Amino acid sequence: MKGSPVVNQFYTKYREIILFNKNIIIAAIAAIIADALVVQYSVESITDNNIVVSIFSIMTDTGVYFATFAAVFLIDNRNKYVDTATGKKDSARFRRDVKRIITALGISEVVYMTVKFTSIYVLLQSNVAPPYQSAMFTTLLAWIFYVIAANVIMIRLRKRAR
Repeated sequence: MKGSPVVNQFYTKYREIILFNKNIIIAAIAAIIADALVVQYSVESITDNNIVVSIFSIMTDTGVYFATFAAVFLIDNRNKYVDTATGKKDSARFRRDVKRIITALGISEVVYMTVKFTSIYVLLQSNVAPPYQSAMFTTLLAWIFYVIAANVIMIRLRKRAR
């Protein structure tokens, strides 16, 4: 990586958290697009029950997010858990890191779902914007809370592991 020594040092120090956040952002973009499409379609074609639409929204969001996050994480880390000297996989390290990620994302997901469900329901009830806009706005709002929670938890888990 070319750049100033300060930037290189910063990247080296925070590489793991930078990649973690990159994966969150990619997964969030995929989820927000899928969610907007599903919410708009649900309101127009399936039901006008805002609770049902909110449930569809959460299901779509969560499914697309976790599938995308897992795929990007595996692509980013395909060589991280291989010992370069022996060529063997370090399964213990992989399991430890996955446990940390699942803990951070699991707790953050509770925060996310609470904010998302409440805000999408309120916006759909108030009818202040088209359903797809409400879905996009509430997803962004919930992701802000999610990212903050996930990062705080990952940093604390990382410090505790040292």
